[in-house]
Amino acid sequence: MVYQYVLGGVLVSLLGSVFFMIINSTLSGKKKAEDVSEDVNGNGFARTQPANGGCLPEIEKSTDVVIVGAGVAGAALAYTLGKEGRRVHVIERDLSEPDRIVGELLQPGGYLKLIELGLEDCANESIDAQKVFGYALYKNGNDTKLSYPLENYSSDIAGRSFHNGRFIQRMRERVATLPNVTLEQGTVTTLLEEKGIVKGVMYKNKAGEEMRSYAPLTIVCDGCFSNLRRNLCTPKVDSPSCFVGLILENCDLPHANHGHVILGDPSPILFYPISSTEIRCLVDVPGTKVPSVANGDMAKYLKTVVAPQVPPQLFKAFIAAIEKGNIRTMQNKSMPATPLPTPGALLLGDSFNMRHPLTGGGMTVALSDIVLLRDLLRPLTDLNDAPALCEYLESFYTLRKPVSSTINTLAGALYKVFCASPDPARQEMRDACFDYLSLGGICSYGPVSLLSGLNPRPMHLFLHFFAVAVYGVGRLLIPFPTPQRVWLGTRLILGASGIIFPIIKGEGVRQIAFVVLQMGNKIFPKKLVSRSLAMVISYNICVYVAGWAPSAYRIVGELLQPGAYLRLIELGLEDCVKEIDAQRVFGFAVYNDGKKTKLPIPLENFHPDVVGMGFHHGRFIQRMRKKASSLPNVRLEQGTVTSLLEDNGNIKGVQYKCKGSHQGITAHAPLTIVCDGCCSNLRCSLCNPEVDIPSCSVGLVLEHCQLPYANHAHVILADPSLIMFYPISSTEICCLVDIPGQKVPSVCSGEMAYYLKTKVAPQVPPELNNAFLAATEKGNIKSMPNRSMPAAPHPTPGALLMGDAVNMRHPITGGGMTVALSDVVVVRNLLRFLHNLNDSPSLYKLLESFYTQRKQVAFPINTLAGAAYKVFVVGLYAVGRSLLPFPSPRRIWSVARLILGGLGIIFHIINAEGVRQMICPVAALQS
Repeated sequence: MVYQYVLGGVLVSLLGSVFFMIINSTLSGKKKAEDVSEDVNGNGFARTQPANGGCLPEIEKSTDVVIVGAGVAGAALAYTLGKEGRRVHVIERDLSEPDRIVGELLQPGGYLKLIELGLEDCANESIDAQKVFGYALYKNGNDTKLSYPLENYSSDIAGRSFHNGRFIQRMRERVATLPNVTLEQGTVTTLLEEKGIVKGVMYKNKAGEEMRSYAPLTIVCDGCFSNLRRNLCTPKVDSPSCFVGLILENCDLPHANHGHVILGDPSPILFYPISSTEIRCLVDVPGTKVPSVANGDMAKYLKTVVAPQVPPQLFKAFIAAIEKGNIRTMQNKSMPATPLPTPGALLLGDSFNMRHPLTGGGMTVALSDIVLLRDLLRPLTDLNDAPALCEYLESFYTLRKPVSSTINTLAGALYKVFCASPDPARQEMRDACFDYLSLGGICSYGPVSLLSGLNPRPMHLFLHFFAVAVYGVGRLLIPFPTPQRVWLGTRLILGASGIIFPIIKGEGVRQIAFVVLQMGNKIFPKKLVSRSLAMVISYNICVYVAGWAPSAYRIVGELLQPGAYLRLIELGLEDCVKEIDAQRVFGFAVYNDGKKTKLPIPLENFHPDVVGMGFHHGRFIQRMRKKASSLPNVRLEQGTVTSLLEDNGNIKGVQYKCKGSHQGITAHAPLTIVCDGCCSNLRCSLCNPEVDIPSCSVGLVLEHCQLPYANHAHVILADPSLIMFYPISSTEICCLVDIPGQKVPSVCSGEMAYYLKTKVAPQVPPELNNAFLAATEKGNIKSMPNRSMPAAPHPTPGALLMGDAVNMRHPITGGGMTVALSDVVVVRNLLRFLHNLNDSPSLYKLLESFYTQRKQVAFPINTLAGAAYKVFVVGLYAVGRSLLPFPSPRRIWSVARLILGGLGIIFHIINAEGVRQMICPVAALQS
């Protein structure tokens, strides 16, 4: 009996202990929930606690930006900011490969943004991405092909279609390679807020632990189902339809590498390739409800309603895909951007702005927004002043409008036009749209350039939309405008207005019509300048240049024309080319189809020392730096300028970081001259840059060989573009191979070497062929984009642009240094007699003449021909040759095209360089 009582006592004790633990755990959990619920306010924000009272683990101090979401927008943004040196914490709900039926078509404009972000290799053959060159449009058995206007782009520029998940995973892999970016799986539950400022996020990590991550800036990119957007915008989400997705296998599209749009009944059907063996089909079903997949209603709908409208070439594959049963559905959402500017936080991607996916414009808008945001954040060294940063980033919402409004409005309008309707006026609008696009020329080129993201201009969209309506009305009124047709035409115009105007209103009329381009990327209020300034330095003139290296290596800037050498003499710097093994250049040798001619430079009236010079660019730069540093009143310092300092519209100096220090320093001066080169990060503040990249130069150094014509530059008029050879030392010859477009074959993979050996080498003069092949085998191949940019300055008190930062031209003529040195002489002459530079308005007025005086040298060099009349002399010579001995109609037509082509070349360049400044150069202030 005793043992029974003992055993019963032990059991009761154990049960009591378990009961106590359960009660204690429940009470603790309840208290914790109450603490968290008290910590979250009515708007979904969580209030932060003092550091000594917090109970949740924290990630702080080491993060500049928290990004919520790692989809297309989040991953691309994380990589971009990480490459800029920002410390980034990315929190993604699920890091496994996504499986979606949208986000699979990237327009050419979006691909250009991907290149700008350095992520183009994420949408290439590694994920079996397919190039897309345009669209095929089908209606009632008729079809028309609409090609993207890609004539002026590299052959690699096109749309891309792919599996969305593969694309995202490739970008995440790139993000994970950056040491300053943390990519973590977790679910963000709330934004942390303190006194109206977002300080970070609260989230649950993969293990289920609640964590907090703090940063001066939180960017929410959590997609179309965002649970955080309500805190940062006024969401007005509309769901006009659903997409039903299928994958067709082992079949070919009627028009290869084109998206196919069938104007079906009741709404459009899309086909486009997503791999080399798969075609995505998206069937649009109006409304928010779709037939059930589970009970077979959807398969029946697809077979009976949709299949009869599918092109015959795809019919069997379409039925097979239905039978296979892998049918997916997804709601299509549209939501205009209506932000609530919040200090410390920003919305991006589908969480901020959505449009109907019919046009495949979502990723283009997101990537364009990322490029814009990167450029806005680039000069900021300190993000901790949240109110000032919020005020500054308000410009983001306006600057994004040209791209986002064009694509959003087009998507909404096209969807409504392409849907079938029992209304005769809407049906007439649909027919008119198809026929208008089928006309070709500007009628197809214009709308497709808008859709592709290559020409994001809302007003062009507005004009084309109403051109379709007017075209439709015109068709109704011909041959005879009966009262019934006039009434139908009136309803058509009213219907078109009813489609476009609500969309424009949702996008923001003022922002679309009047895009404010103030607050250029790099000038901003002084309160945005870093609070951690350690030193303020004052000078008379502050000059910012780019590039600092023991011997800066470039493949251009190595050929100095005689005119530039004269300027070098005038500046007292001629000895900088005498001790670097520079080689004299007396002229050019031009080769074409086996023929050659020698063009000597006319130097008869000059001193024997005056010639062109070929040399190593880096050696020349270092010699000039040494001369500059030898002057007691010049301070030469290595550092990175992050921004211009502005006060009441006047530039007062620069903010920069010196070598080996993260501390910001300000240098003040009455005049700041920006000479930071072709990749200038400050030019946007001081000019209207219109940079064109017509081609890339690929550079090689040939050793121990002789040019066919000693001391001459050699130009081969090759296919597809020019090849140049010129001496840069007594034992080395530089070879520059021009490749049209912005993309060149990969050096790493060996594609470049193969291209040089097979395409270029056969066109190289025999005397240089062995050395050219040896240089190719050696593998030291460099490439560089060739940029051209007309000078379009914004005269700004206290600042001046010079060199490649303000004006560039194709380097084929070697004229860049001539223009730059001539500009230096002009500025020196203007400033020579000014003893006081502190009167900014007077200095500003004086320096305005610089932009006109420089034209006499800059214009002929930039137009590539020495002087405009020489172009016409060549043209007249070609005309005379074509008309002799007998001017047949065919020859007269060729001559007319030749003249028009010549005018198209020269007048375009003259217009960009400035007609008034060329015809009436003002030299009143020369003395």
